[in-house]
Amino acid sequence: MSARKGTNSEGWESQSLSAPIRGRVEEELEGLKERLLHQIVRKISNSALTREITWAANEAAALAWCTVCPMLVLPVLLEERVGAAFAKWEKQQRIRGDTFQPQENYDLDSAALPAAA
Repeated sequence: MSARKGTNSEGWESQSLSAPIRGRVEEELEGLKERLLHQIVRKISNSALTREITWAANEAAALAWCTVCPMLVLPVLLEERVGAAFAKWEKQQRIRGDTFQPQENYDLDSAALPAAA
């Protein structure tokens, strides 16, 4: 199989092996994810927790992309994944014996996640 653009011996055209150009929907989804994520991580001073929350947001965006309406699904998935990340973080802190006091800043209520613009 050839990676070059053209017709191969079987008569079908192969595409070049290059990354697709991101479309408008992908850019809008990424922008929405970043706006929602910013509302959450701007209140967090712990860099390790910020990494966990960012990872959760990336997972939510990947899952949302697999749906029919990713822009509608992302806020709910993000809230769910970030809530799970916070719960995991709190549990890890308790197990390690760290003094972790859940603060208002870490609450994940509807006010923390603004409506999709």
